Amino acid sequence: MPNIKISGLKNRLYITLRDWEQADMCAYVQKIESACKALASGFTCLLIMQKNGLIRQKDKDLLFNTTDLISAYGAGKVAHVVKTKENSKRYWLNPLYIKTFIPIEHALSTKEAEEILDGKTPQIKSLKTIVPE
Repeated sequence: MPNIKISGLKNRLYITLRDWEQADMCAYVQKIESACKALASGFTCLLIMQKNGLIRQKDKDLLFNTTDLISAYGAGKVAHVVKTKENSKRYWLNPLYIKTFIPIEHALSTKEAEEILDGKTPQIKSLKTIVPE
């Protein structure tokens, strides 16, 4: 089951996605909605995908759906960290990787993602920020 936390001080949602089951989806959506409602509009989100193996299509679908859901609840910006050894390069370089309604910046670590969301560091130059079309 994904881990969901909030920081009222930073007006930030923290989501860590690991292996998940379809049966967990209803509870997952409810937790996301509750967390989003507890934050002010324009909140930021640090989204971490931790995978031991390959990133599968269902993982990408969960990521798309999560980003769309938090966007609907007023998220202003997302910093995304992928922690995987298997296929991280392919994952980053896939141009069809994700299209959303909010800006997503990629970071190589949780610390770097926090700095991006806090406005302390520019986006990573080697990775493209995905901006809505």
